[in-house]
Amino acid sequence: MNRIHTNRNGFTLIEIVIAVAIVAIFAAALSPMVFRHLEDAKLAKAQNEAEIIASAVLSYYKDVGAWPYTSADGPSGNGISRVTSSTLIATGAGAGAGAGAASWGTNGTAKLLGDYLYYNNPDDDSASDGTGADQAGADWPVAGRGAWRGPYVDNYEFNDPWGRAYVINVEYAPGGAYAGSVRHKVFALSAGPNGTWETAWSDGVSEELLGDDIGTIITIR
Repeated sequence: MNRIHTNRNGFTLIEIVIAVAIVAIFAAALSPMVFRHLEDAKLAKAQNEAEIIASAVLSYYKDVGAWPYTSADGPSGNGISRVTSSTLIATGAGAGAGAGAASWGTNGTAKLLGDYLYYNNPDDDSASDGTGADQAGADWPVAGRGAWRGPYVDNYEFNDPWGRAYVINVEYAPGGAYAGSVRHKVFALSAGPNGTWETAWSDGVSEELLGDDIGTIITIR
């Protein structure tokens, strides 16, 4: 008697359904953990980048003897209120924001941080390709005492992990536009995950980090 043998080469529908269900259960269980770790990584990156910016600004100050708020030939002037790492600046104040928090996105005249730290272009003729940089009598010297020794950062423009600019409230730096007597902190600041500002910006208020803003102190006036 001949017996017919059959080989089972595939999966049954029931087996496929069970496998898919198991994968879905694991995905549902792991997704919150994965997203939490991804967000934690962004928070850590933003803090690290803010500290790198602060260190770069301090190196700039050490070399040229001035904070990044000039906007005229010489370089001279203190007309810059905010220095930003890109043009994609968060606007608006978040819940529980301090006094004037929206000013991080709107106050006064802004200039790109790259004009000070990536190019030697601290006057009023800045360009993203560096045109106008290193001009004798207009920008910092490139040799000798008080020379610009950058670049101090790797890119002309860059953003925080949520795609928005870091902002520095340079009007409060020593010698900046602010002329009051309240003690002010100068931060390199990200608006954080929510994309709105909570940290105060007010001539009458000493700043403290609030909400989910992420940053570090550069100097204190």
